[in-house]
Amino acid sequence: MAQTKFDKQIEDGLEQGAMVFGRFISGAPLDGEPRPPGSLPRWGVALLRVVLLVWAGWAAWMWWGVKDHDRVIRVSIIAAAVAVPIVVIAAIRGRGRRNHMRSLVIPMSLALKDVLSDWDDHQRLRAVTIPIDRSYVAIKLPDGWHDTGDFKDQLRQMVQERMGGDENVLWKGAWNLKKHPFNVVFTPQKPQPKLEPPEKVDFFSDLVQKAIAACEPGQLVLGIDDHQRPVIKEMTGETAMWALSVGSGGGKSSFLQMIITQLVRQRATVIGIDVKMASINCFEGVEGVHLYTDPGNIGDMRSAISWAAREVEARNYVKKGNPRKNFDRLTLILEEGNEFGDASKEWWNENKEKGDPASDPIWGDIASIMRMGRHVNVTIIGVFQDLREAAVGSRGLRNMFRMILMGNFNANQWKMIVNTTPVPESVDRAGRMMIIEGNRRVWIQVPYADPEDFRTHSMELRTKLGYSTEDLYGAPPARSPQRLPSLLQKSTPLFTKDANSGWAPAISAGQGEGEQPAVSMAKETPLALEGEDVPDVVDGPVGEPVELLPLAEISRRLADEGIEVSPELMRQHKRRRNNFPSGQLVDGKELFALDDLAAYYRPEEQDETAPEEPAEADADEDLPDTGADDGQELDEEGEEGEEERRG
Repeated sequence: MAQTKFDKQIEDGLEQGAMVFGRFISGAPLDGEPRPPGSLPRWGVALLRVVLLVWAGWAAWMWWGVKDHDRVIRVSIIAAAVAVPIVVIAAIRGRGRRNHMRSLVIPMSLALKDVLSDWDDHQRLRAVTIPIDRSYVAIKLPDGWHDTGDFKDQLRQMVQERMGGDENVLWKGAWNLKKHPFNVVFTPQKPQPKLEPPEKVDFFSDLVQKAIAACEPGQLVLGIDDHQRPVIKEMTGETAMWALSVGSGGGKSSFLQMIITQLVRQRATVIGIDVKMASINCFEGVEGVHLYTDPGNIGDMRSAISWAAREVEARNYVKKGNPRKNFDRLTLILEEGNEFGDASKEWWNENKEKGDPASDPIWGDIASIMRMGRHVNVTIIGVFQDLREAAVGSRGLRNMFRMILMGNFNANQWKMIVNTTPVPESVDRAGRMMIIEGNRRVWIQVPYADPEDFRTHSMELRTKLGYSTEDLYGAPPARSPQRLPSLLQKSTPLFTKDANSGWAPAISAGQGEGEQPAVSMAKETPLALEGEDVPDVVDGPVGEPVELLPLAEISRRLADEGIEVSPELMRQHKRRRNNFPSGQLVDGKELFALDDLAAYYRPEEQDETAPEEPAEADADEDLPDTGADDGQELDEEGEEGEEERRG
């Protein structure tokens, strides 16, 4: 039988009634719209509706069936008296929940629009669960959701910002992307107590001394970490070469003194280079510790480094014939490496000969030690402010320092040396350093003691444990006499020019006519730093003393008189011109008279800054034969004259 229109309406009405009844019984909104924020939970609404429905049925049966109207009225009054206070109390208590929803849950659900873009506002609101005590944040995720970018970080940052609270509390998320339903739960992580190394550590404390006594050869105690435990590192293998970059007042002097003391305990030979003359001077006189700390004798420091390179060469030769040979440790300590590099470069520019390389070759010796030394127990500890390749000779040395210690640093130094982010916060405390070994970072406090106590202890260790030079195939170079700074020196004429234009030592008072001078020139008047200037000898009329000076000092003094000529240009003229004033060799260094060069370059005595050149016809007689074309030689002289005129 065909279904009529009336039958269809009855069927639809029954379906609508069943759906409404189901919503009524389940506590869902009857109109299908989402519940307003802060309303009763669904189970509470369902309970109230069921109670209301049961009461309505009972009241109807009692009113029309039993006809007991008074009983219905009494029960209704009693029920209203009980229900009204409950509803009022529930409404008052629900204010906090409604405020919680309006101020936190709803804004957070709206902020999830970018992360949960496939859901509407109602779905996102139902996805967020935050209890009134804010103990956690639970967010449901769509099935199959995955992080296509940095949504995880964005979501964590959003929760961190909106949950507020203590700025030290970090909200961390537990992600469930494997089992249905997908979700993430964020919980606050209470900050752990920050561990720090001790503020000060005594080198002679039981903790440090026991750790040192337990070290094997090649192991050294560097400090105490944030767990109050000694940090021991090996100066062997991949970490045989160490570098320090520690700011002023950071405790690098104490670190070097502590390391040298431990090396003495292991019967090592130590070569100390320190142009600052402050960090390691306390070990003067300790056997096997050879110090080169006079900035006036840069040549001595270079000789010590070159000797260490030759020791590496000799040890490798012996090792080739006897692979089982174990050598006593030889450690080169280069304090203030950047300052040494500048001073060494200046020394090289002053003393190199024609045809020598322009770059300072001392970095080649250092590179040889670093590449070939660890195999034969020769190591380096370098202290640098700047570890760029150009600052260490451009020979690939930077990457060979596999362990770096930094202290009292700034962000620029960290980026220049380590170049990782984020930049850790430096601790401005003497002796607080960070050990950087690959990807590992450890803060330590360096043990401290008085420098004299380090020296006394080192002397006692040498007496007790002994020292041997058996594994040294040469002796470290002797040091030159200490040279005073130029401002502390006193000019003393040591040579005069006799009537026959010959040089003769100046005779001091009380010295006989035929006697030799009582002291050598080097002892009578200390020389200046390499490339600096000290008055030494005389040159002038018979018996009249005149200062003899290096070209660098003469250039400075001529500049004071208005004659601008560089030391480099004077050296070119000395090599190429026969009429250049002659000098006197004093202590292996050629010195010149100021008056002679002043007359040579004085403008009023010649047309140009340089003396008049020989005529072209006499060029072959006056200029030295260099194998070049005469015209080319004259062109070079013309260029020099033009350079002088511009100066």
